[in-house]
Amino acid sequence: MNEKIIREVNKLIKKDGLYDTHIKGIKLYKSTNHENTPYIYDDWISFVLQNKKIVKLNEKVFEYNSNNYMVSSSTLPCQCETFASEEKPFIAIIFSLDSKIMHEIIELLPEKEEETIKECQRVAFLDIVTPKIEDLVYRLVTILNSEEESKILGPSILKELYYRVAKGEHSAVLYRLFKQSSNEAKIARALKKIHTNYADELCIPNMARIEEMSTSSFHNHFKKITEHTPFQYIKKIRLSKAKDLISKENLNVNEVAQKVGYDSIPQFSREFKKYFGYPPKEAKISFEEYSIS
Repeated sequence: MNEKIIREVNKLIKKDGLYDTHIKGIKLYKSTNHENTPYIYDDWISFVLQNKKIVKLNEKVFEYNSNNYMVSSSTLPCQCETFASEEKPFIAIIFSLDSKIMHEIIELLPEKEEETIKECQRVAFLDIVTPKIEDLVYRLVTILNSEEESKILGPSILKELYYRVAKGEHSAVLYRLFKQSSNEAKIARALKKIHTNYADELCIPNMARIEEMSTSSFHNHFKKITEHTPFQYIKKIRLSKAKDLISKENLNVNEVAQKVGYDSIPQFSREFKKYFGYPPKEAKISFEEYSIS
């Protein structure tokens, strides 16, 4: 990303935190702290404007900076290392992935070659920031300080950005996600169910049956697509939800353990500490949240 974009963003955000903008689904993020912590990537497109980030999905590693961007088309637990300092903060712009808009765009595009799609099953991928995409990001950040311009001009710029992402070299998985019968679409639906019902006693064979898959096939495709087994995925989602409940809603540890589906408080505390590196009672908000005025 060029210096013009960074200058525009620095006019909007002065201190560390996550900022809502005048365009729904677009957020700006700034951090001066180098961090390495578990995090949940949601359905979004993320552009690093300054510095870099390394995202680990178990053994799979994604490194992105100002030259590429990351698309996470489902909710994914990962380990994130953010490179930042007072002299060179980490700055990013995040777009919530609107499935309705993306579906409309993909419906109008010719299908990608099946051979290409077969090689692109994972629901997270990196792609190159082209000059056209860079220009779109610049145009967006220049209107974010105006509520009027954001509402009138934002939707058309955002739709063009989605189009450019859909045309990206590694975007074939997006096409598969909108084919209801594809394995990617089936697992994506299962992920949404887990994310919504994480506190329930989730039965993997039942989820497989709903998607008309055998249990073994469900397990295999789940691991290929998310880099996690269903058990690993469910546990990380529960622990991440627990951290939010403790830090943001100030609930006590015993209450939170039950809310996220744990019967054993000691087991919850052990797994929480192993995952985050500190006990549940020490959980704190990862970053402050603001709105651009």
